[in-house]
Amino acid sequence: MVLPYIIAAGVGLYGAKKQSDAAKSAQNTRNEATQAQYRYDTEAWQMQKDAAIAKRDYAVKEIEMKAEAEGRLAAYKDATAARQYNYNLQIRNSQQDANDRMFQKSEDIYLHQTSLNSMNEKAARMDERRQLKEIEAENRYEKNEVFLDALLAEGAIRARGVTGRSADKARSVSTLKAGVALTQLSSSLENATVASNSAIRAIGRERSIADLNAYASKMLDPGELPMPIAPLATPQAQFMYPRVFQDYDFGPQPIQGAMISPSAAAAQVWGTSIMSLAGTASNICLLYTSPSPRDRG
Repeated sequence: MVLPYIIAAGVGLYGAKKQSDAAKSAQNTRNEATQAQYRYDTEAWQMQKDAAIAKRDYAVKEIEMKAEAEGRLAAYKDATAARQYNYNLQIRNSQQDANDRMFQKSEDIYLHQTSLNSMNEKAARMDERRQLKEIEAENRYEKNEVFLDALLAEGAIRARGVTGRSADKARSVSTLKAGVALTQLSSSLENATVASNSAIRAIGRERSIADLNAYASKMLDPGELPMPIAPLATPQAQFMYPRVFQDYDFGPQPIQGAMISPSAAAAQVWGTSIMSLAGTASNICLLYTSPSPRDRG
């Protein structure tokens, strides 16, 4: 009756050994999986961190390239605008210089023309006065001739010895002729004087007309041409760099999962098996310590 218990104990020991080995192997497998998962999580975390840093570095480089291109484009536009401004300024200065020279030439011509008009007026007035003086001199000469003729006539009358009414009549005729001649000469001189004064006034009017014509031909003062508008600096876009990463941007680092010693797992199995073997051993002891039925009889 003891043999079945012994066999059961042996089978229990063998089974406990197998279970202990299986538990130990399974725990080793779980520990290896935990370590592999930790290594994977750590590598994945590091790769994500490196990818984020590389992405930021690429964004910074891209911003720097864009800012550099923006600066080169703005510099090109500024240089082109400055070149166009200088060209427009040269054209403006050249036109201003031409206008000033043309205006000065017009002023010189105007001054020369008015001076010439003044000299022409003066010469015309002098000619007119000279002619009037010649007329006056000729008139005085003719008047003297009339007086002389009257005196000669009076002398002839006296030389003939005519007296009485015949003499008076002869004197009256001579005096009448002299008076008529003097009146004609005075009227002629007066007419010549009036004509001369009228001619002098006409000369003045002609001078005024000539001055007006010269003024009408005079060029207006061109003044100052407007300066070309100075170009403004080309505005440039402002770029903002992405902020520098902090430790919290990458999240917490992976933590290795809890692992159990394979020996502890095997010991746990052995503990359960030993309790079962202890029950079998108790039964065997009872068989040896308890009286048999035959002894009881």
